[in-house]
Amino acid sequence: MDEPAEVDQDAVLRARTMLLGSGRLPLHQRIEAYRVLSDVSPATYLPKLSRALHQQGYAAGLRDLPEARLALRAEAVATARRIDAGHPKRTELLLDTLGGYRRELYDVGRRAEGFAVCEEMAEAGRWGFEHGQVASPASGQLA
Repeated sequence: MDEPAEVDQDAVLRARTMLLGSGRLPLHQRIEAYRVLSDVSPATYLPKLSRALHQQGYAAGLRDLPEARLALRAEAVATARRIDAGHPKRTELLLDTLGGYRRELYDVGRRAEGFAVCEEMAEAGRWGFEHGQVASPASGQLA
């Protein structure tokens, strides 16, 4: 059995302090804090991290950096996949992040991988419908 990773309590305290401070943090700083806190409170911070990474993919500074956007989208998907299956927003988050990832794959010419993501989206939508997380069995399917 794998040993749990040692948690850097100072990093956890810094991350919590950043999030609790006055004012709204820039997205990249929230991502940094969520990355640290997702290891100690995954149920709370994995969804936030997934959503923040997905949003960061739209940053104006990344407009001309398709590989950087692709890396962010891939991390957002990997994070969404780690969310507990029982989380009520898991399917929605997974479909959102997979959709962004699919678009980036198409943008860089990786169509076969994009098609595989489409299949995963359809399966996630069916699963989410069966488990009451989305309203339609067609969620995640392209029109």
